[in-house]
Amino acid sequence: MGLIDADNAGDAADNATTTDDDEENSSEDEDEDEDDDGSLGEDNHMDIDMMADDLFGQDNNVDYNNGNSEMGYHSESDRSTTPSSTGSWLNMPTPPPSLPQTPPPGSDDEEQPSEDEDGFAHITEDDYHEYECWYAEDNILELNEMIAETLTEEEVSSFKMAAIQLFGHISERDYECIRYSFKQHIRLMSIYRVHKRLSQLSGINPITVDCCTNICHAFTGRYADEEVCSTCQHPCFDSNRKPFKVFEYLPTTPRFQGYYNNPDMVKAMRYRHDYIREPGKVDDYIDSTLYSDLRNTKIVVDGVGLGVNFLNRRRDIAYMVMLDGVNIFEKGMDKSATCWPIMAQNMNLPASERVKLRNIIPLGIIPGPFQPKDFDSFLEPFVDEALEQARGVETYDATTGTKFTLRAHPIIITGDMQAIKHITQMKGPNGKRPCRACEMNGVHHTCRKSYYVPLTNPIDKPDAIPDDRLDPDAKPGELTGYDPLDLPLRTAHRINKQLDKIDEARNKTQCDKLETRFGLCGDSILDHIPSIKRPDSYPHEFLHLFLLNHGKELFLLWSGKHKDLVGHPGPFEFVLPVDALVAIGEETKEATKSFPAQFTRAMPNIYTHADACCGESWCTWLIYIGPAVMRGRLQQKYYDHYMELVDILRCLLSVTNTRARIDRLKIEVAHYVQGFEELYYRYQYERLFLCKLTVHAILHVPDDIIRCGPVWVYWSFSMERYCREVTFCVKSKILPYTTISKHVIQLAQVGAISCRFPEIRKALLFGKNDVPVGEKAVSKMEQVYPGSWYKFIPKRCDRWGKLRIADGGDCIRAAKVCNPTSVYGKRDSSFIRFSYEKDENEDDPHAEVKMVTAVGYGRLDLILVITLAGKTPPDDDDDENENEKDKEDKGEDEDEAEPITHVLAQITEAKGVEGDATTELITYRELGRSFVLDIKNVEHVAARVFTRGQEPNGEWVVVDRSQGVARAEFAVNEHGSDEED
Repeated sequence: MGLIDADNAGDAADNATTTDDDEENSSEDEDEDEDDDGSLGEDNHMDIDMMADDLFGQDNNVDYNNGNSEMGYHSESDRSTTPSSTGSWLNMPTPPPSLPQTPPPGSDDEEQPSEDEDGFAHITEDDYHEYECWYAEDNILELNEMIAETLTEEEVSSFKMAAIQLFGHISERDYECIRYSFKQHIRLMSIYRVHKRLSQLSGINPITVDCCTNICHAFTGRYADEEVCSTCQHPCFDSNRKPFKVFEYLPTTPRFQGYYNNPDMVKAMRYRHDYIREPGKVDDYIDSTLYSDLRNTKIVVDGVGLGVNFLNRRRDIAYMVMLDGVNIFEKGMDKSATCWPIMAQNMNLPASERVKLRNIIPLGIIPGPFQPKDFDSFLEPFVDEALEQARGVETYDATTGTKFTLRAHPIIITGDMQAIKHITQMKGPNGKRPCRACEMNGVHHTCRKSYYVPLTNPIDKPDAIPDDRLDPDAKPGELTGYDPLDLPLRTAHRINKQLDKIDEARNKTQCDKLETRFGLCGDSILDHIPSIKRPDSYPHEFLHLFLLNHGKELFLLWSGKHKDLVGHPGPFEFVLPVDALVAIGEETKEATKSFPAQFTRAMPNIYTHADACCGESWCTWLIYIGPAVMRGRLQQKYYDHYMELVDILRCLLSVTNTRARIDRLKIEVAHYVQGFEELYYRYQYERLFLCKLTVHAILHVPDDIIRCGPVWVYWSFSMERYCREVTFCVKSKILPYTTISKHVIQLAQVGAISCRFPEIRKALLFGKNDVPVGEKAVSKMEQVYPGSWYKFIPKRCDRWGKLRIADGGDCIRAAKVCNPTSVYGKRDSSFIRFSYEKDENEDDPHAEVKMVTAVGYGRLDLILVITLAGKTPPDDDDDENENEKDKEDKGEDEDEAEPITHVLAQITEAKGVEGDATTELITYRELGRSFVLDIKNVEHVAARVFTRGQEPNGEWVVVDRSQGVARAEFAVNEHGSDEED
């Protein structure tokens, strides 16, 4: 049996399928085949990429007798890590089917070139040697670069399909099925060839770092010379000197350089430089004090000043690094298997673009299944590259045709509290100062063996209060503790002084005591990056802090399911009765039907399936559904305290903010935390478990906004989506981390080449197009005298069932066109907010008419489209002379007589509703009258929640999120949605 080269395996299969057809037509084409005996047919084509690789030294060591080639299998170890070499023409292996041979001398071919014309008719061994000596390595690299910039139609189609495969989660087997099934219409390269070409074009080749098989640490820095892991004593290599496990770091420099090959990307990345800062505004990270301080600071790398400031040049890139831990298996025995994705966001892009998956920059995946014991060892390749980027990298700008020095600086590091604790080398709850932002001393709970951080000391056990928290001037029984508005904040200077004391410790025992006292574990490798300062560059992350921790635990306290309440003596007055909790769960689940799909995903029964809620679900429930279903069920003092949290969340999610508003927020947050301790903690030692670090960290969020920007700048929704991409590709439980690493590398490579080739980037933009109604096609109704417009009304009009507001507005579906009995369970997106004009003095018939704009809520029943004449039609009894005059002026009035299209909305209002649901709680019990308004009076879609918490017969609570609030969504809708509105 002959062996088939892996690169040509797919093409060989294609050729085999056409054998029967060729035999049937052989008699017809016999003469033609004789004439074209030496030509290169379409079905018998050669692998152009393979020949180019052989010619230019990419695969000179191919073993055609390898059994893996027969099976078409390529392992991760098959990837070469050595740079390409020109090799030798004498040692080049025989290539697979090649181009037609040059006709021999003396043939009858009239087109045969003479030796004087091209000099290639008689080439000797000396000629090859001379060519090899002349064509040095620089020429080879230049030619490779030239080849890389030229794409064939087959390559473009293959890369587009590869992008769809990656982002659409199509398996390699399905890709080959598509390639085979449509081979007559489109030519696609094999998976192996696509991946090989992607690596060449993108310039992104992973840096492989050996690591311990138990993920104790990577063998870098002080571990570089280890043969056996110093932590777990496991060997580093097998008998063949192959590492048991590796970490692949993906360099960011090729990705940054690739941005400047795309004029559209260059234009988009001017956002940071062209941003106009307004005094007192806090609308993006550019308004933060951290960004301002960096721009006024000189760059110093390893003690050497570069004479330039951070981010002062237009082409300088600011980026943010995010990391998180994720369980890769949701089912099965090994549910604890984790990995740690690391990614970056390009902060030069606008906020709407930087979070999209195609613009995310993967940095690598720290493999599992265990948590790393030394994160710094895995971050060493990133730190080395960040220092090189701070010094500057020569880059070509395609828009100007010139080279420049590119500098890129990480300015923010974010992630969940567990990840940040490790990379900042903090002890967290195991240290006397658990907080990474302040030096507030914690109170140790002997049974739970952890430090908690209440503002107020427990009054029932004064012996447990540390000396640093005592007030010598306090009277007996008086509450003592910290002022939430004047906490002892950590600074980089104080951290360095504390680290010096730890380094001066005489022995390990003293060192451990100092580490516990200061809450520090040692130096962080990220401190070597000049743009990163501990703790200023590490803001608290909104998703994990508010939604997945504090908000979730708050509901678990109300439901009595909090794990720390089990076995604890009660009673707890904040725990709701079971019947109320059952009703809350059912009303939450039913609220999904009256929520548009663009508001949130389907909500589960929050009482029975609280663990099924993600961050987006908790955000929707805490801000919109919770205030409705908890009203009348939660005691008023607890409900009022909960509404303080709702106001805080609304402020944090605001797209626009001011420094004055954040200063007020700081006072509101302090009052909320003090109220939480008063209502739940009650200053009792046995309730210290309620004063977790997640409650204390809320106090630092306003300072984080002033220092680093709004919370939506560095929240982890994009990171969670990236983690979903990581876990979705794991289909093998035998080699999961190899599969993840391969998938992430391909994501980075496709993202890189999409910047260089716009036609490939189009493959990442597939989805629905928004086609709003044009401004010229819609106009407001003109004011006319009563009754005079009857003649304009046509006998029939068009009826629309769905519309989308322009400029990224909401999608609204009319209620009359929806089938409420549909088995598909369509979401209700017919409830709207509209504006209209009314008489401010309508209740006083003797007062002067004063028209003002009002806001209302109701159901959009129908969308009517009518076309009216642009000019009043003449009456039947008009004078003939006037008609003649009109005919003379017809040319002048012809433009004004064009028909005008009007789009109208038939609305059934919510009866008795007055006010704005964005600022107050608006309820109604039934719908009222119906009327018609111009479609421009429809502002956006709203939602509603039915609850019986306050009224026995039930009422509807209006949910309006039109206030400038960032959408806390798990996924950015880049590719459209199949879910009905």
